[in-house]
Amino acid sequence: MKETVNEHRFIDGFRECDRNENFTYDGRRALYEYLTDLEDGLREELEYDPIGICCVYTEFESIEEFNECYGKEYEDYDALEEDGICFFLRVDIEDYFAEGHSFTNPKVTEHIIVEDF
Repeated sequence: MKETVNEHRFIDGFRECDRNENFTYDGRRALYEYLTDLEDGLREELEYDPIGICCVYTEFESIEEFNECYGKEYEDYDALEEDGICFFLRVDIEDYFAEGHSFTNPKVTEHIIVEDF
């Protein structure tokens, strides 16, 4: 049995399981868009599991915070991408929209979300 989840339900589900602090509101919106795009690409439904998502993805406020957590010395987001580290919320507003993202009024300015490795 699978549950159909819209963006509002996806975002609210983190609060319901006491995981609201794991991601910003815009981070949860980015995760929703990323995961629904992933479903389309895989042509397979993913199971909605906020706790599982929190175990797989982490939001960082800056590249410095990421470096501190992983003991790395990346200078910019491009270096992360070159090393194949999966991140998908990179909010340099002009670049972000130029890349084709469709969020309206993002409030985050430098946060990134990475798939934990």
